Amino acid sequence: MGAVICLNGRFLPADHARVSVLDQGFLYGYGLFETILVRQKRPVLLAEHLNRLKDGSAVLGITPPLPLNELPRLVEQTIAENGTVDGALRLTLSAGTAPGEVPGNLIISTRPLPYGPRDYRQGFRAGWSSLKRNEYSPLVRLKTLNHLENLLARREAREKGWNEALFLNTAGFVAEGTLSNIFIIKDKRVVTPSIDQGLLPGIMRRVVLETCRRLGIEVQERPVCPAELTDAGECFLTNSLMVVMPLISINGRPIGGGRPGMLTGLIEKTLRELPFR
Repeated sequence: MGAVICLNGRFLPADHARVSVLDQGFLYGYGLFETILVRQKRPVLLAEHLNRLKDGSAVLGITPPLPLNELPRLVEQTIAENGTVDGALRLTLSAGTAPGEVPGNLIISTRPLPYGPRDYRQGFRAGWSSLKRNEYSPLVRLKTLNHLENLLARREAREKGWNEALFLNTAGFVAEGTLSNIFIIKDKRVVTPSIDQGLLPGIMRRVVLETCRRLGIEVQERPVCPAELTDAGECFLTNSLMVVMPLISINGRPIGGGRPGMLTGLIEKTLRELPFR
């Protein structure tokens, strides 16, 4: 069976779904998206993702084509139509052909998870992107379709044999990865760049901070110098699909022992066992 897409509330074979070539999401990257983990046929942290989509659409002046309170039902039906048990679900909200005058387009789609058990056993290798993250940009805290900077950095990572590229901001401090937030562990303390450093404050980033506090682990949100990563005992990355991914090297230099750390494993295991909804 081919993939089924939900387009503005209608379910269609993926190759039959159409939007206008004049949609400003296509022309200018004017739009938003959310990527959601599906675990045992259930969308994880769906309410948080929908709230962020709602807030972002208000900031950008995008009118959804249907009430957002209908999305939980449509999300669950999309999962069922595609027979997805464990996977990734994406919500894409484009601005449409005339933002502010007519509604945009809303697409719900699914795909397999991009990470497997081997990734967690081995950990990720990353390096510093040659591109800088502009911490003053109003777009940096929004999950927009305007993603070319991230794609260029990710291409650079592939060419160098890295799993991920990491951005520094214009002041030279650590910002974020192309698709992840960054955490370091030193002296049993979990540290992550503060939001003012030029990063998307990810939903899993917040969950990790809350989980660490519940486990009695001290956390800090502050500016982070690049050297702190290689000096750290452990590092890990987060996003809604990977949850917690060990980071074992940066620019070829090992972090800690060059293998996934124990405290990272504890945090990852705790999150895997949480009854997310």
